[in-house]
Amino acid sequence: MCSHPDPLLAKLPSEPDAPTAELRLNAEEHPYLLWSGPSDWHANVCEAFAPAAHPLPSSSPYSLRLLLPNPRLRPFDTWAWRNLPVAKAVDALLNLASTIGRLHQRGWTLQSLHTCELLLDPEHGNIHLAAAPRLIPMPRHPGNEAVWRDIRIFAELAYENFLGHEYPGGHHLVTLLQDRNALREVGLTHPALPQLLAGCVTPYGDLAYHHADELLEGLQHLRAELTTALHLEVASRSTQGNYLFRQNNQDSCGHLLIDTVCDARTQRLGFFCVADGIGGIQDGAAASTEAVRASCAAFLRAWEHYPAHTLLNAPNSVARAIARITSQRLALYGEFSPNHNRGGTTFTGLLIAGQRAGLCHVGDSRAWLLRENTLFQLSEDHTLANIFKKLDHTPSPTERDASNRTIARFLSTGTELDAGRIDAFHPDLPDLLNQPDLHTSGLLIRSGDLLILTTDGAHGELSYELLQSLACTHRDAPQELCDAIVNNALNRVGKDNITALAIRVR
Repeated sequence: MCSHPDPLLAKLPSEPDAPTAELRLNAEEHPYLLWSGPSDWHANVCEAFAPAAHPLPSSSPYSLRLLLPNPRLRPFDTWAWRNLPVAKAVDALLNLASTIGRLHQRGWTLQSLHTCELLLDPEHGNIHLAAAPRLIPMPRHPGNEAVWRDIRIFAELAYENFLGHEYPGGHHLVTLLQDRNALREVGLTHPALPQLLAGCVTPYGDLAYHHADELLEGLQHLRAELTTALHLEVASRSTQGNYLFRQNNQDSCGHLLIDTVCDARTQRLGFFCVADGIGGIQDGAAASTEAVRASCAAFLRAWEHYPAHTLLNAPNSVARAIARITSQRLALYGEFSPNHNRGGTTFTGLLIAGQRAGLCHVGDSRAWLLRENTLFQLSEDHTLANIFKKLDHTPSPTERDASNRTIARFLSTGTELDAGRIDAFHPDLPDLLNQPDLHTSGLLIRSGDLLILTTDGAHGELSYELLQSLACTHRDAPQELCDAIVNNALNRVGKDNITALAIRVR
């Protein structure tokens, strides 16, 4: 089979006289096209997706690949759709609009779309295009009607989901939209909903959508009006500890929270970090303090100079950029303070932007996520012990003790760290959390999540089982959790400073 990076359509003829089409249909990716026909799938795919004037011969030179729908997908059911939560319904419409937009970009039009040609996943709120029997090349100079035929179904779908009863038809809706009293009587008062319906219901007038991109923008406005900002409750505690030879606290931690309103949506942004100083006694403390100060300042500059959607759409990239700037600032600090340039520090920073989070990480401090009752380690330790583990090397007792204490990467006041050595999330997390886009789009956070940052003075003294138990016990009280982590580590009279920072999401 010919492979292609685009999961929607690997290759479609760009000219009307092209005789064949190649499709790559994948039930695990979105937006995508699916076919739910019988076992003779080759004939059905040809019939559904080939231009009517040039059907694919059974001996097509292009190989076709079809992954049949997930068993939970069902033919579109109006009752299930009307009872779907509106936020899920709008997300489904966004995915469907994206698919149609990509077809238009490839030069194709569906010549109208009906609910009988859709599949619905009521559990996850997804709509999938199941067939396109009228698919033809887009006219070279398409008028508004060519686009309108493909998107008018969105007026019907949005109306029935928000109002919960039968769509009255396009002509009646046009009349309804021109009467404010009638809008109030039927309940069409949700912000951005009348505008969306007006854009889809007719190809004429200034309010009509002329391109699929305008439909996407209207749906995004509607989605923004449904979004409630997550509340973040933050607490922290850091202590010198009770080990005789720890004369000061080389750990540092900090956080900043910002609320901003952008395009009718309240966005909650936050940056949280912990740093564990290493090196000389004074230099380690100075390095960790400077890392926290510099990273929080970099977060503020990112918020000041970039649009909100930059932080919302790329939290991983922004978080790693903050770590790079922090490394640069530490190197400058050492350059201008030659008497204090022997310092180094671990650094773990968490950026929360709207519904997603990004991570930047160097060293053996850790970031954790408690979701439901399971504790996930979000970061990967940069220690000699972890290197031995990856190499499948069994250390001797002497090596084992040294490897656990040897940090393989850290930020330094002596030199800037190579950007490629700044990590984000642990490579195993997409599978563990069932989020394939985690490394590209950031961690999708949700109400009830508990995020924790710790230095090794905390997690190095507590077992995973105990840390998970403490997090479950105090999940609704971040300060009590931080106190419990620190107090349990103090009871073990560990050899390090102890720091814990917790963020409750609700």
